[in-house]
Amino acid sequence: MNKLPDSPLNSDQIKQEIAECVQQIATSPQPAEVHAHLGKLYVFQQQWQEAKACYEQAVKINPELAAAYLNLAQIWEKLGNQKKVAHNLFLALKLRPHAAPAEQHYELGKTLQSQNKPGKAIASYHRAINIKPDFLAAYQSLKALLIQQGKNQRALAICRQGVAQNPQNPQFHLALGQALTTAEKWLQAIDSYQTALKLDPNLPEAYCYLGQALIQIKKYAQAQECYQQAIALQTDYWEAYYQLGLMWQDQEQWEQAIAVYKVFRAIKPKFAITLLNMGLIYRYLEQYDSAIAAYREAISIITDLSEETTAFTGYQQTLAENPQKSADLYYQLGKLLRAKGRFPEAIAAYKNSIKLDSNFKHAYIDLQYTPIASEQLTKLSEFYRQIVIEHPNITIAWGNLGDALTQQDRVTEAIDCYRTGCYQEAIHAYPYLAKLDWKEQKECGPDFIIAGASKSGTSSIHYYLSRHPQILLSHKKEIDFYRKNFQRGIEWYLAHFPTLTDREDFLTGEATPNYLRFPEVAQRIKDTFPQVKIIILLRNPADRAISWHYHKLNTGLTNQDLASAIAEEIERLASVSETEIINTGYYNPDNILSSLYIYKLKPWIELLGREQFLILKSEEFYSNPHRIMAKVFKFLGLPNCPLENYPQVNAGSYNQVDSDLRETLVNYFAPYNQQLEEYLDIKFDWN
Repeated sequence: MNKLPDSPLNSDQIKQEIAECVQQIATSPQPAEVHAHLGKLYVFQQQWQEAKACYEQAVKINPELAAAYLNLAQIWEKLGNQKKVAHNLFLALKLRPHAAPAEQHYELGKTLQSQNKPGKAIASYHRAINIKPDFLAAYQSLKALLIQQGKNQRALAICRQGVAQNPQNPQFHLALGQALTTAEKWLQAIDSYQTALKLDPNLPEAYCYLGQALIQIKKYAQAQECYQQAIALQTDYWEAYYQLGLMWQDQEQWEQAIAVYKVFRAIKPKFAITLLNMGLIYRYLEQYDSAIAAYREAISIITDLSEETTAFTGYQQTLAENPQKSADLYYQLGKLLRAKGRFPEAIAAYKNSIKLDSNFKHAYIDLQYTPIASEQLTKLSEFYRQIVIEHPNITIAWGNLGDALTQQDRVTEAIDCYRTGCYQEAIHAYPYLAKLDWKEQKECGPDFIIAGASKSGTSSIHYYLSRHPQILLSHKKEIDFYRKNFQRGIEWYLAHFPTLTDREDFLTGEATPNYLRFPEVAQRIKDTFPQVKIIILLRNPADRAISWHYHKLNTGLTNQDLASAIAEEIERLASVSETEIINTGYYNPDNILSSLYIYKLKPWIELLGREQFLILKSEEFYSNPHRIMAKVFKFLGLPNCPLENYPQVNAGSYNQVDSDLRETLVNYFAPYNQQLEEYLDIKFDWN
């Protein structure tokens, strides 16, 4: 595009000429050239709006004024409106096509096509070809756009024109062959591909396209030779491998198809459709483990929703066909479905897992953390109720039944389930407890609460505490009473703990790591059981923020990538007050918010008192759990109970995070970490 003209006049001369033009227009407004000249004078002064108005008036009077359109395009460029730029440039070049090279017409066509202006794009491509008859890219773009518009005959005509004007260029014959293939004119397409190969026998794509056309007329042996020739010319030509695999698959030559697809995947590992094809073949071969592995890998890389549905359908059908299906296979399916936010299907998979093994605890636990639609609750309640009727000693099923009933506001029934589950859990762990006197209803509150922070080791410390013979924990880890279920009442809450823990020789507690986010939780604890001891684990906030993001990603709570989530939240927090940070528990994304410990912890300590808190550094807890747990038991007034080993429970997994992104988080948190260290008088040394 030509640049706007520079001024040969000084400022005073420009002002004088503007005045003269204005006077001339006032007496004789019709000459378009005067308006255009005035527009140019305003351009000299960089008065873009005034210049634009003048040029628009000029072309209104004389629509054939190409230079005015060209200058309008330049002005709209200055004003930042690319659609107007393309529109005016199109009008200018329509009037004076030879004022620009073919390449500029072509680029304008691409721009117009991206702006959903197919008619103008087609015209621009045509002008590019008229100026430069051997402009292959313009032919190809025009052909593709015409086919996209359903104008196959016009696409064929333009390709034939290209061949006629460039008969010795094999690429034009190749383009014609592709257009004929789209029109399903297989024999003519084959002729075009063969002509291209006569002109240049070293075109792997021509062999590949010829192979596809030969398959359509059932000449499989010739097609195979074509694909092999393409691969011989270009050993990493993935499309040839893919088409060869499809050919073997269509002929039910399963082993050959699998062999080719494996080579293909080494070249193009992120192409999910091949994995779907392999999954289908393995099912035919009754190699169910391999089929499931293919579907699982496909699901991990798929971005297209229809392909995702195909993969899950294939996985489910494989399980249905597999005589060796297991509870774990359905459980793994449930986890994948949950990670994709397909919660109703995930629930069905978890139920199938439990049907195969009613004691499969992991499925019950995942169901506790899977969003359940109201229309599913009745059937799920019936499902759990049947389990506890047939297997009354499966304690976790009692708890899940209680949760389902709670969500239906059947609180009294839920309380009975929780109490039964707590009793069964306790006597299962320590059978001698069945001989002791159990109160019907618990009256005392919990002795301790692990209140945070999430993804900081709370699952591990909860597990280690459960191994102490004087600790009988709540029937499940996260009750979330003080945040989400407070309206259920104290009786509902206490039903989650064994009534035996009202005795002085037993302690009980719960772990809801998201409590720390909410100052109102601290106030509710103070109003109900103010003497409860609070255990807090604090992990390097940069690592915790990353881990929390991937926890949400793996449980279907977000599909945003980490870098975008961090950038979005940093921008949001720049305009959020300290009071808002303190009082906001959740928003999305919330990776940084929930790692600003100074704002989250300070209100708790001010309400409950520092002496009620045991604050632990997660990194020390991970590296020396034996020593840290001794400190925990001392805080609770219990004798130490060392374990033979300390497994990490519910540890997250994700790929290595970009070091620059982590450094951004470390720098962001640095001043808040310093405030925290000064407030608590604890050195964390996070970096």
